Amino acid sequence: MGIFDFLKKTETSETTEATNETVEPSGKTCLGVLGLFPIKETNELLIVGSLEGSIKVGDQLQFCNPDQGMDALGSVVVKKLSSQNKDVDVLTDESLAHLVIDMEPSLTNLKKGSVLYSQGVDEEQRLSSYTDALYNTFVIVQKGQLSNEDYQAASLDDSIEILRLFLWECRQNQETESEESYQANTRKLERLAEIVKDKLLAADSIYAVYSEKTGEPYLFSTTYDRGEEGYLCSDPMIMLYTPRWYHQFKETIDSRPNSVVKLIENTADKKGIENFLGTAFYLNGALGATFNTKEVSISASVLVQKPDFSNLPEIQVPVMNPDIVRWMLLMGQLDSPTTEDEEVIYKLYYKFFSEAMLKAKFLIPLDAASEFKDDSQKGSSFVLEKDSSFNIPVKEGKDGRNSVPVFTDWKRLRMVFDEKWNGMIEEAGGMIEVFDYAINPTEYYEAGAYVSLTAFKEMQKFSEELEGKAKD
Repeated sequence: MGIFDFLKKTETSETTEATNETVEPSGKTCLGVLGLFPIKETNELLIVGSLEGSIKVGDQLQFCNPDQGMDALGSVVVKKLSSQNKDVDVLTDESLAHLVIDMEPSLTNLKKGSVLYSQGVDEEQRLSSYTDALYNTFVIVQKGQLSNEDYQAASLDDSIEILRLFLWECRQNQETESEESYQANTRKLERLAEIVKDKLLAADSIYAVYSEKTGEPYLFSTTYDRGEEGYLCSDPMIMLYTPRWYHQFKETIDSRPNSVVKLIENTADKKGIENFLGTAFYLNGALGATFNTKEVSISASVLVQKPDFSNLPEIQVPVMNPDIVRWMLLMGQLDSPTTEDEEVIYKLYYKFFSEAMLKAKFLIPLDAASEFKDDSQKGSSFVLEKDSSFNIPVKEGKDGRNSVPVFTDWKRLRMVFDEKWNGMIEEAGGMIEVFDYAINPTEYYEAGAYVSLTAFKEMQKFSEELEGKAKD
């Protein structure tokens, strides 16, 4: 039974009492492990757990770690039972059951949150006992804190679930808690987020939701109508699933329209997931990630530190435009709005895109045969000097104008142009009088944008109006 089923259980109990029916034990046993204590000078282990169903001395139980899967990891035989400091032969529905078992080699996998169960207990019940055990142990008893031993034993799934449960508990008490308690809980939440980060970056793999239209991790954001104050757009986040969670809810997750789930595997040096996140955050503009459900989200800066290029000469600083890419991807996910609400959201995204556009630095593909009059080349990027000759790809654009492809970063440029092409840095607006901009014209058309001279001038006017309002 999960923590959100308490009311349901109460209602069932009242109904049973009212009808004077006796509920016979089902014969099924499920126990979520709250604590493990080796007994000194013996080869025995004391397990404290929350019991649903009945258990008696001599029973054989299987155990599993639902965070890793439902396969049995071994079995144990109950040697002794006790409750409230009294030895008993049988226990039924006991919130703090104590059982003694022999220490076996297979028990090295046993931990807080493990589930002991009898034959016939389904996966849903085991998952519920797992959640209850984490809630009672790490939220109710340990108040959101993990010992070093807990940290070592916890999996990525465990850490996400503990963060979710502690956050839920904090929200239930936020109206009555003191400022001191609020600050203490905030620090605990920050520590739990750090633990999720550690487990994530060390994981073997993770699943990420991608947009079929943009070819990039899907950005999830909600727009709120605040009346006279206008509209508020929540931080765009990517969605990550642990393997256990994804396989459990695969059918529902895969049914989301215009999206596909991809496996992100870590590399031997444990940089694969970190590099994936760095690209999603600092090239694509995602502001963080949600884990398994929308209830658990962590900001980008906590998961992967922003690259620091402060010690590099400006010409050597990699070209990145996350503030532009973010809104292009969100607009691309919508593609052509079909409802009034989508029209409003699309216009909001375009507004933010316009603000970022004027501050951008793009890469224009430059033929390697181009010649420069001095040493203005640094790596594969160039700054155009007077009297230099260069070759750039130009195509027919819209309304009788030509366009030039510009890219927000090297990743997108290399999706279209191979190593024979270099890149010239283009300050936004530098060539707009001559060429329109085709931004990120990759195979994913919806992930880019076309900015004409007319549109660029409108963006400039819009920016000036905003600055004027800010001064007022």
